[in-house]
Formats: sequence, C-alpha cells, structure tokens
Amino acid sequence: MIGPRELSTRSSLRRSREVRSLVLAALGGKCVRCGFADPRALQIDHVNGDGRAERGAPGARRESTIAYYKRVTLEAGNGRYQLLCANCNWIKRDENKEYGGRRKGLV
Repeated sequence: MIGPRELSTRSSLRRSREVRSLVLAALGGKCVRCGFADPRALQIDHVNGDGRAERGAPGARRESTIAYYKRVTLEAGNGRYQLLCANCNWIKRDENKEYGGRRKGLV
C-alpha cells in the first residue's frame, strides 16, 4: 500500500520532471557545444560561470528545484543560461577555471 508521503514524493518528482522538460525545450533541447540531446545528461549552465555567486549572493534565498526551473524558463531568452551535456559542462568549467570550491583543477 502506498502511503501519503510516498504519493506526495511521486507527485513532486513527476512535476519536477515535467517542468525540467519545459526548461530543456526552452533552452533548445540539446548541448550548444556538441549537439548531444539525451535529456538525462543535459545540464543548465550559467554562460558567465556565475552560478555559485548567484546561489551565494547576500539575500539569495533557497528556491525549490521546480521554482529554479520555472525561473530559468522565463529567463531563457536573455542569454544567461545555456544547455550543455555533462561532458561539455565539465570541460567548460575546467577551461574557464570555474572550480567554485577547494578543487584547483581537473588534471
């Protein structure tokens, strides 16, 4: 038997996937570098590498995943976000030295 908590979790996951598919479509549905289009490996990238600053800015509030996806969808045309596959995203991070933490380099 499925309890109320599990139903809520399933509903939330389904809604998150639906909203994620909308943001992926709004951002072009494929990696802007290599064209890879499998949504399982696509990641939302901050073009200017300022994702960490955005999340850590004074007064920045924690937003849910769904709220983040909705905001990115609304801002999709402003050039701040792009889609990269996981490989291209890590390569971009290394090339631009977007380490965002203790890590000093990938190689």
